[in-house]
Amino acid sequence: MKQLKDLFGRKTSIWLAFSLILVTIALWWAFDPLIVNTYVMRLPVGYDLDRIVKLEVASSVAVREIGSNGIVPTDDWFHDSEEQLMLSRVQELPEVEQAYRATSTPLGFGMVGSNSWFYHDADSVLGWKYGFSPDSRMFEVYGMHSLTPSVPTSELTHDCNQDESIILTRSFALAVFGTIDVAGRRLRSQKLDYSSDKITWVDTWYRVRAVVEDVRYAPYDRDMNIVFTCTSGDGDCAPIILRLREGCDARRFISENEGELQRDLITEHRYIRSAVIARDAFDLTMKQTGLGRQMRHGSLIAAFFAINLAFGVFGTLLMYTRERREEAGVRRAFGATKWSVFCGFIREAWLLTTVSVVIGCIIYFQYTSAHGLYELLGHNPAVRYWFDDFGTHFLVVSVIVYLIILCAVLIATAIPAWRICRSEITGALKDE
Repeated sequence: MKQLKDLFGRKTSIWLAFSLILVTIALWWAFDPLIVNTYVMRLPVGYDLDRIVKLEVASSVAVREIGSNGIVPTDDWFHDSEEQLMLSRVQELPEVEQAYRATSTPLGFGMVGSNSWFYHDADSVLGWKYGFSPDSRMFEVYGMHSLTPSVPTSELTHDCNQDESIILTRSFALAVFGTIDVAGRRLRSQKLDYSSDKITWVDTWYRVRAVVEDVRYAPYDRDMNIVFTCTSGDGDCAPIILRLREGCDARRFISENEGELQRDLITEHRYIRSAVIARDAFDLTMKQTGLGRQMRHGSLIAAFFAINLAFGVFGTLLMYTRERREEAGVRRAFGATKWSVFCGFIREAWLLTTVSVVIGCIIYFQYTSAHGLYELLGHNPAVRYWFDDFGTHFLVVSVIVYLIILCAVLIATAIPAWRICRSEITGALKDE
C-alpha cells in the first residue's frame, strides 16, 4: 500500500494512470471484435484447402437469343458424356488422388446452397443445403469421414433418393437430435414459397442417411450447419474438383499442368477454362465478405490506437522516467546497484499499468453489462466457443489488452531506465 501511495503521489503518475485507463477502454473497444473475428477465421475448415483444386469447365457451344426469354442454348448444349470423359482423364493424372464433378459452387469456393429451417419436435436449426449427385465421390475428395457405421464414407453418395435423402454434419445432428446416431430418422424442413401470389411456408420431409464430421462452407461460418442433400445429377458445365496426393504442391501442380490441361482436355464442346486453388478462393471470399471488411476496419482501428499508444504513452513514460534521473543517482550514491535501480523502475511501471488496466476494464465492464460484448450471429446451440460465454469472453480480451499495454509500457520504461542506470553517479547528481 505504501508503494502505491508513493507511486500515485506524483502528478506525473496520476496523469500517466489516467492516460492508461483511456487507452485500456479504447483498446477494449477496438480489439474485442478483431479478436473474435480472427479466431473464427482461423477455425479448422474440416478439409485440406491446400490440396483441393477446382477446374472450371466451359462450353464452346454457341447460343442464340430468343426475344424476352433471354439466352437459350442450342440442341447441342448438353454433353454430359464429354464432361464425364474429362473427369476420367483428370483422375488418370499421377498427382491427382481423387476427383468428382460438383453440382454447384464447391465447398471452399464461396457461398453454397440455400438456407432453410429444419425442425425436430420443438427444436429448430437454420441449415445450409448443399447438393451432391448420386454415386459421386464428393465426400472422399474432401476427406469427410462418415460417423455412421452402417454407411462407410465410400458409400455416402450411394442409394440416395432425390430431394429425400440428407446427410448431416456432427454439430447439426447434435443440435437437432442431441446425438449422432440418427440414421433413418426423419427431419422436417420449412422454407418460404414465392411461386404463388401469396407467400406461404412449405414443409418438406427428409430421411437422414448418415452423419459426417463438421466442415465449414465459408470463412465466416461458425456453426457448421451444412445439410447435404441428394440431387438429380451434375449440372451443365459442372466444375471438376480434385484432391491432390499427399506432398503435392497445388501451386506447382497448376503452374506445371494448367496449360497441358487446357490443351489436352478439350472435347468437341467442352474445355478447361482455368484452375483455382481452394486456399486462394477461401482467402478471397474472406476478403470480400462483410466479416472480412469488418476485420480490415478493425485492424486499422487497432493500428490507430496502437500508434497512439506508442507515441502518447511512450512519450509520457520517457519523460516520467527521465525526470527521476536524480533520484536514481541518489540511490546509486547510497549503495544501490544498477540492477536494483532498474528493477525498481520496472516494478513501478508494472504496478502502475496493472492498476490502471484493472480500473479501465471495470469501467468498460459497466458498458458491456448494458450493451453486451461483441458476438457473431449463430443458430446452432451445439456449437459454442469461448466468446459465447460472457465471463470467459471478458476475461480473455481483458488479458490480451493488458498484455499489449504492459509490453508497451515496459519497453518504454526499460529503454530510458537502463540508460540512466548505466550513467555515472556524478552525471546523475550534477543537477541535484
